[in-house]
Amino acid sequence: MISYYPKAGKLIGGISILVILLSSLWLIGIGETNIRYSGDHEGTMPFWNRWIPAIIGILLIHFLPFHHKNYLPLQSSEQRHIKLQGVVLFLSGSLFTISLLITSLEGMAFQWLYMISKIFLLLFIPFILLLFDQGNRRKEHPKTVKPIKSRWYWLTPLTVIIIWGYFHFFFVFSTPFDSTEVDPTILISALLVGFLINSVLEELFYRIWLQTRLELLLGTWPAILATSLLWASWHIAVHSSGHWDVDIATVMVNHGVIGLFLGYLWARFRRVWVLIIVHGFMNAHPLQLMEILFR
Repeated sequence: MISYYPKAGKLIGGISILVILLSSLWLIGIGETNIRYSGDHEGTMPFWNRWIPAIIGILLIHFLPFHHKNYLPLQSSEQRHIKLQGVVLFLSGSLFTISLLITSLEGMAFQWLYMISKIFLLLFIPFILLLFDQGNRRKEHPKTVKPIKSRWYWLTPLTVIIIWGYFHFFFVFSTPFDSTEVDPTILISALLVGFLINSVLEELFYRIWLQTRLELLLGTWPAILATSLLWASWHIAVHSSGHWDVDIATVMVNHGVIGLFLGYLWARFRRVWVLIIVHGFMNAHPLQLMEILFR
């Protein structure tokens, strides 16, 4: 796929890879290879255990058949519009990260800041931006680019989800499951709100809105890398240990790598439901859902 700024894409992609590699080496060098894998508790695991399911998922996405090759829904749009949208969306995502990192609020006050900032910066601003773009597209009458369809197309991403899910949740190095004694009604409400605010909204903003435009500007993998690190960056605030070097390195080797898997899912399949299912399971362990259903 030809991007608008391939040289900038190579530079940004190279820097992003370097950030992940240096973060890994830093954690190994200081002996902090067991990282927090969730902002909800203090549980830790070796960071390479988080890499294995993501790498397996990326390999499956790459080698399994029935995917979209070089398909971009916005490739018929004007370059100036894509550039403006990409810049605004990236700045909006950056402001979300900054708003969480500079605050001194804690507890419920931080949670309210998190919710308000997320809805305003990751939903409201993109909504206004894309609403304005719809008016421009109607005036320009761009040529519609349709995806390639196959009756077996749904089978490939489903296969990826199942195999990735096994290695992520049920293999020897998988994410541990901690049972909770919270009231089922409260737990279901929390999971539902978390699903909408985290899984749905984050995938809409970071992958579907931002990454799609960055792919046109920078190229597929540079866009995936840049989006992954931006998505990872806000997690510094919720994984904070008080040591900035450890916190930054932790989210880069954890969410930064998982973001590559999510980004490649979107780049190859262009199916929203695939992203939301995977991200939803990342935030709610399947055993936790089974525990709710059969309690």
